[in-house]
Amino acid sequence: MIKKVTDRKYLEQIHELGSYAFNSNHTKEQRDIYLKKNESIDNYVDEVDGQVTSQIVGYPYQVTINGQVMGMSGIGDVATYPEARGTGSIRLLFEAIFNDLHEKGTELSYLAPFSQTFYRKFGYENIFDYDEIRIPKETIVQIKPEKTGSIKRVSWENKEAQETIKELYRKTLGTHNGSLVREDYWWDFVLTFNQGRRLAIAYDDQKQACGYIVYGLIGASEFMIYEMSYTNLFGLKKLMTFVSSHSGSFDEFVSTNLPDPKILELFTETQNIVRKTHSSMMARIVNFKEFIEKFNFKSSPKKEIVYLEVNDSTCSWNNGIFKLSIVNGKSTCEKIDPSNEAMIHYSGSIQRWTQIFMGRVTFEEAQWLNLIDSKNENTNFSELFSPSTPRLYDYF
Repeated sequence: MIKKVTDRKYLEQIHELGSYAFNSNHTKEQRDIYLKKNESIDNYVDEVDGQVTSQIVGYPYQVTINGQVMGMSGIGDVATYPEARGTGSIRLLFEAIFNDLHEKGTELSYLAPFSQTFYRKFGYENIFDYDEIRIPKETIVQIKPEKTGSIKRVSWENKEAQETIKELYRKTLGTHNGSLVREDYWWDFVLTFNQGRRLAIAYDDQKQACGYIVYGLIGASEFMIYEMSYTNLFGLKKLMTFVSSHSGSFDEFVSTNLPDPKILELFTETQNIVRKTHSSMMARIVNFKEFIEKFNFKSSPKKEIVYLEVNDSTCSWNNGIFKLSIVNGKSTCEKIDPSNEAMIHYSGSIQRWTQIFMGRVTFEEAQWLNLIDSKNENTNFSELFSPSTPRLYDYF
């Protein structure tokens, strides 16, 4: 039986199944933190004879899309016990989640795929990449030390430090296209469940906070940068001075989450720096109409009418022809009679429209790659929006 659950006994079974499926060995403290976190999210299970056999959890987030805050369900802990596989329970769970999200008007969903092909069946597509950057210690010492200002190492239990870091995130990483509007419960979970995470805040000479770093010391080999935020060049230089000050203890300095790879321009010799781009999370538009009506188009007093066809085999409410009326940067979106097929300007799957509106590909690139079908190009639709490259600094 598919159900949405909140009782502690189900949360404990969800943790048990997730631990089995992902071969996780949590401490008692981590288990307690996990269970507390799940009290704040949406838990869906398939129950057979009182036992959870399959599950999906949904994190009710908000995200920033092209300058506009939208609702997003972050999918995680997709798991089934081996003996229950092949029953179609995961599809039934996704159907239940999508139906609930449709009723609530939630615009988007993200997930981390174990298989991109598998999740495309549910309408998801590649949206986010991340850069893995490895800097050897002989290169990190090229950073010219910033001697003014100060760095303060802090613990997450420090309430003043918490508020400082949250505010810095809201001003910087949290404004980036695709990023999370982080809830307090999520901050607490990330910085307590993941043991070994350390924090430091950068201040200028006026004692104003201008950046923070979340980092880890991995054995005797790696200094790991999990997250770095800065409001100006001084904040960046001060944080990188702090990082390079560890050159006597670590052979390599690693990041998978720098907000801007142009940081590498601070170095005079970069040939030994290794940089790899990896595919990361997928996403899908869950409610096309609501998404479009919140989306920020470029402001123009001239009214533009565009007809888009959306093909979505999972969420039937998205499947069809939509009339977009765009004026002064905002759109109304109306689903019209499918007999008006001759009016369609562009046609594409929900996956491709998600990639276009989230900035994974430009509209022109999508046309060139034949990701969408241009049936009638007598519009200036491509000039009405240009979202920046999507960035995500969280994993769930």
